[in-house]
Amino acid sequence: MSISKKCSGLLMTVMLFTVCSAHAAEFEKGDDGGILIPPNAEMLLYSGSINFAMPDGCGREDLGKAECPAGDMEAQGTAILEGFKARLEARGWSMENVVRANVYGVAGADGKLDFAGFNKAFAKFFSRDDGGWYPARTFVEVAALFRPELLVEVEILAMKVRD
Repeated sequence: MSISKKCSGLLMTVMLFTVCSAHAAEFEKGDDGGILIPPNAEMLLYSGSINFAMPDGCGREDLGKAECPAGDMEAQGTAILEGFKARLEARGWSMENVVRANVYGVAGADGKLDFAGFNKAFAKFFSRDDGGWYPARTFVEVAALFRPELLVEVEILAMKVRD
């Protein structure tokens, strides 16, 4: 079956391509910032992940209720990245395997995009300091996501070199 037939629906949450498995940080990074992918790499894509960073005691059935806010940009970003971390670790991978992140952000009620808030969340998982790993990233402001309380949606590409 072709990849296009396997991935024809946009409702897929996880797509795993066995293309080619060590930490992504071990991939060679060019002087120009590009990440060089070896032929024996395996790719894992998580697309369109959102997370409502609601207070304890609130669940999806409480969406939109004043007493159960979805959280600010930092809280939602942290919740999304925690979810990715848990899914990756369940596979024996880590956040160091993430080579790319695409982020879609929405301005808050004040009309301002809280890019700094998302950066705080991102820095909890990725760091440029002390030789830390920082994947390639794109952040795009969009007019809206599919639910009005959402401020951010993230998709990632993780890679591992096979032994």
